[in-house]
Amino acid sequence: MESKHEYALITGASLGIGREIAKEFAQRKINTLLVALDTPELYQIQKDLREDFHIRAETYPADLTDPACAIAIHQWCKENDFVVKYLINNAGIGESGFLEDIALKRYCQMIDLNTKAYIALTHQFLPDLKKLGEAYIMNTSSMEATLPLPYKAVYTGTKNFIYAFSLALNQEVRRYGVRVSVLCPGPVLTNEEGLKRIEAQGKKARMMMLYPDQVASYAIKNLLGGRLVINPGRMNRWINRLQRLIPMHLKMRILEQMFRSYTRVSPSK
Repeated sequence: MESKHEYALITGASLGIGREIAKEFAQRKINTLLVALDTPELYQIQKDLREDFHIRAETYPADLTDPACAIAIHQWCKENDFVVKYLINNAGIGESGFLEDIALKRYCQMIDLNTKAYIALTHQFLPDLKKLGEAYIMNTSSMEATLPLPYKAVYTGTKNFIYAFSLALNQEVRRYGVRVSVLCPGPVLTNEEGLKRIEAQGKKARMMMLYPDQVASYAIKNLLGGRLVINPGRMNRWINRLQRLIPMHLKMRILEQMFRSYTRVSPSK
């Protein structure tokens, strides 16, 4: 039984995978700290968790691209005696298309959210996690972390960074009872933008597609089981193993042809 003061802190908790991860913790009677942009969805998931699972669920509306945000979240936890035992770095954004067609400001926002926010929160909470004797960190990367996709160069770069960061950090902290996992899902239907990318890829992407609740269920089960790399979806795991056997120059040509369709998805400006 978890202490009433122990929590799972989840970023990107209002939608998609983050929302379903919060539910997975709540089902296990683990209290949640929900961090996301200040939208109605954030307060709705708080209400749902409290009413459906009878746990403590607190919200912290925040823009994680703000460099001061991680410090503020950590201070909020200290002031309220919230002991974070599970740190789930999940928030992220992606874009696809020709590199020059997407605004540089959007790329900088992507890098700030997909990488810098993860490092900042981990840096703030790691000393506390080490003191617990048993604690968990899960960073959401992507199946694309080991598949550098043309037309998603910056996005896959951020996910590759988080993949490497997680594996390295786990070796640093495991002696303290802290387990670091990296979640590497394939295509997940989380929003309208994601649906456009999946539709652009056609039947092969739809065959690999998972729903957020499927990813979250598999992720938390394996996080608590101590798995280092978490790859939801049987087909995705098979593809991940297969791609390692293909020579790099050939693999990159195949990927360019497969993902050329991403240039037909309207980019954000």
